[in-house]
Amino acid sequence: MMINYANILLVLFTIQSLAGGVCVAQSINSVNYENHFFYLDFENQQYDFSEVEKYFFTTFPHNDPTQGDVIYDRVKWVNDDMIKLSEYNGLYGYIKNRNDSLGFDSFRFTSKPYYNLNDDVQKILFVFKGKFPSEKAVWPAWWLNGSRQDEWLYKESIQSLSDEFLDKYSGTGEFYNTPSPVNCTDWPAAGEVDIIETINGDNIIHNTIHTCPQMCDSEWNDDGIIINCANATATDPNSGCSGKSYKVDSPEGTFACLWENNSFRFYYWEPDYDVRLDGGPLSKSPRPEYWSESFLKNHVRFLETSIQCDEVNHKDWQCESCNDANKCEFANLKIIFNITLCGKWAGDEFDESDNSLNNCKDYILGEGKDAIDNQYFKIEYVSVSKLP
Repeated sequence: MMINYANILLVLFTIQSLAGGVCVAQSINSVNYENHFFYLDFENQQYDFSEVEKYFFTTFPHNDPTQGDVIYDRVKWVNDDMIKLSEYNGLYGYIKNRNDSLGFDSFRFTSKPYYNLNDDVQKILFVFKGKFPSEKAVWPAWWLNGSRQDEWLYKESIQSLSDEFLDKYSGTGEFYNTPSPVNCTDWPAAGEVDIIETINGDNIIHNTIHTCPQMCDSEWNDDGIIINCANATATDPNSGCSGKSYKVDSPEGTFACLWENNSFRFYYWEPDYDVRLDGGPLSKSPRPEYWSESFLKNHVRFLETSIQCDEVNHKDWQCESCNDANKCEFANLKIIFNITLCGKWAGDEFDESDNSLNNCKDYILGEGKDAIDNQYFKIEYVSVSKLP
């Protein structure tokens, strides 16, 4: 007997969506998770963990691409209770000391749905309310990443939508040559959007875009300065293009990103602001057009570029990944939450010495170990919505 798995999945997700109040943009089947809009309101609704797993992978069975001193692979965790769901409170992800040379167990959540703009979907709003840790050597992030690879888009099999399927990648190949549903090797050819990044407890929030050199130039905040979104500095072959960083009392509150054609807007509200007001970011019908300019932290618009990938200014892997990325198109963006330690950025900026990365590693395994152990990230609310 022929079994139509696509129809089975459609029925299951229709039932789950009606039960959970989820807004579904289109049918979901074994090969199409595109533009599945949802919300998880941990402060006002009670969920079990299966509800989280409908929307997020909670393991990353590869080495940290930023070369941080953390293990995201649940198969290799030595600690228990890395992820906790607290009733009417939030979803917690912890950093826990491994008591070995590998550093800490940490977490990386990647959304199962992926998002694209098209004729029917011309504005997408991403919203997060919660808290990140703020400590030396710590590098938390909330970001969007895209890919066009079959593994990313679940074209391998129906089973690829589970953490159990991801476990098969544990210990097999490096992140840069092992595509999976949570890892792409064509970066940055489908674009990356960093909504929250902060390092070393400085509580400075950065918004950054990564693309191939020939994809986009950008202008931030109508400042008249045109910058390429791969070659922002002469010393970094893909440092991206960035807006103005901004200081917060602590990395908590409500953050939002509005994606429109050739544009991203980045917003922030302090923790005590009533973000559930009519038209607010956590309301049933968010209305960004009515939000005060004081909440808008950065706005980037994209422009055509004449830059090409070349052996003088770029890396071989970069030009190989970017070979066909000749237009400013962000594609198949997934939501990612993660916390790493040290790594390419927080480690290099740990102190002002010439040995900052090694000093960072010594710190997390030595005097800073207790301060970092059991630090956590908390999601109180997360949503992706289509705006009219």
